[in-house]
Amino acid sequence: MHPPPNDVRAIILDYGMVLCRRPSLAETDRIAKIFGVDHATFWQLYEKNRGAYDQNDIGGKEYWGRFASETNTHLDDDTLEKLLRWDIEIWSHLEEPLLSWTRSLRVAGFQTALLSNLHLRFSAHIRSSSEWLQLFDHLIFSSEVRLIKPDPAIFLKCLQALRVKPEQTLFIDDRDANVETAIALGGYAIKYESVSQLATNLKALQFPVLPP
Repeated sequence: MHPPPNDVRAIILDYGMVLCRRPSLAETDRIAKIFGVDHATFWQLYEKNRGAYDQNDIGGKEYWGRFASETNTHLDDDTLEKLLRWDIEIWSHLEEPLLSWTRSLRVAGFQTALLSNLHLRFSAHIRSSSEWLQLFDHLIFSSEVRLIKPDPAIFLKCLQALRVKPEQTLFIDDRDANVETAIALGGYAIKYESVSQLATNLKALQFPVLPP
């Protein structure tokens, strides 16, 4: 669905794999080695209980404990603390051009929101340490509202915060299911792959503000 630029009043961005770049192979392998698994298996296990973690149904100790159980790995307290710390560090490489774009959107009069599945420890970390959050009018983090994408309810909560109709929003996310939910609710959405791809898509739509 193509957004008519005159109708869009708010831009909603995802965090992981959009505003934040994908973790490096070295970063994820450092964690994978603790559990004795390869890269592909690591990501499979990482995702397995992530929804419950991001929705705050379980905490970090239980999340990594389930990971350890799946791989018959013993975790002592020091290793658990490393995992909790590294799990934040690997998702801390910001996509600076998108921050610049968000700043330009605000200058141009658009509202901005960050809608992300983040566990509670991570959302607390971001809120306490990230000045760039000031670029967003509203922050909707899954663990804080006990809802996760692609549940339509979390999208509706974001729309309520922005005080806009679905058709007045443009949603940027890297996951098909999330993009599909935004469109099903009546909004506009672009599946994110890279800054250059996003810029190309926006230019084709004649959107007035493009990423640098």
